[in-house]
Amino acid sequence: MTPVVTIIITPRDRYTGLQECVDSVYRHTQEPFQLWIMDLGYPDEVIEPVRHRLRGRPEARFFELGLRTPMDGLREVQHLVDTPAVVLLDNDSLVTDGWLPPLLQAMHDGHAVVTPLILEREGVDRGATLRNHLYTGELRVVDVEGTPYVFEHKHFRRAEIPDIPEGRAETGTFELHCVLFDGDVFRRIELPSMVIREHLDISLQIAAMGRTMVVEPASVVHFDNLGTRMALADMRYFFFRWGPRLTRPSSRLFERRWGYNFYSEQSMYNWVVRRKAFLVSRWLGAPISISNRATQIAKKLFCRDWDPLPDPEAASRPLLAAGVPPQRSHDLS
Repeated sequence: MTPVVTIIITPRDRYTGLQECVDSVYRHTQEPFQLWIMDLGYPDEVIEPVRHRLRGRPEARFFELGLRTPMDGLREVQHLVDTPAVVLLDNDSLVTDGWLPPLLQAMHDGHAVVTPLILEREGVDRGATLRNHLYTGELRVVDVEGTPYVFEHKHFRRAEIPDIPEGRAETGTFELHCVLFDGDVFRRIELPSMVIREHLDISLQIAAMGRTMVVEPASVVHFDNLGTRMALADMRYFFFRWGPRLTRPSSRLFERRWGYNFYSEQSMYNWVVRRKAFLVSRWLGAPISISNRATQIAKKLFCRDWDPLPDPEAASRPLLAAGVPPQRSHDLS
């Protein structure tokens, strides 16, 4: 049968988890699909069992691209996509039963980007075992001493499942844990060489096209919020992707392209420091509670804060209220 969607799996923070992610796709997807796996430096012990699992399956394809970021990997294959829809799926996210038809229906209803309800497993942040990670979001802007800064506001952040709305809703942002694109739109968007806030860049591109994005809670995906221990190779990838040689240029690239700094830029760098401390602690065998203490110590020792407003949310306004900001540059790196 002719594939209706190309599912592209990329590593997000780690390498392990790929097998489980692939298994969830085959277990819960009845529609004909292509499966593309971006091999961005996977160690043999992770990628070879998956190659064996998929040997002889014509719908599966591996792209050996070496160590690079997800955006750089996706840009290599973007022009090859020929299906009506494209799903970007992180390898630490698991699709659930019946996940694809609601996303395809929303696309057929005219929406360019459709995200499922993303539920996160308990990890760095304690709380419910499974709770909301992303329902809808919006880009907002706030002024600090006359300079506008942009930030992402997520609605129902970490809400309990019964408190999450059940209906489809328009959204101003999405995240790359799992997202479906209209194939024509995916082939048109720019994929900047960014490791932070790249989804916000793409969200602005979609808005500039005059197209809509929605969340469809009838589709559910589970995201592992760093609750599991990483292998040493996983941490090497995490430190590569989230290192200052990539994170800080990403912020400057966004600024060149759209004219805005992020209000949360410093807090993002602090998040990276805390996550590194957490991951090393977990790798050494510490339970989550002790690892969380390690993150607090790392924050005190190595993080500086920049949060000049007592309530930036209250002082902010929707970024798109005055229309989509003009794109100032089309540089991709």
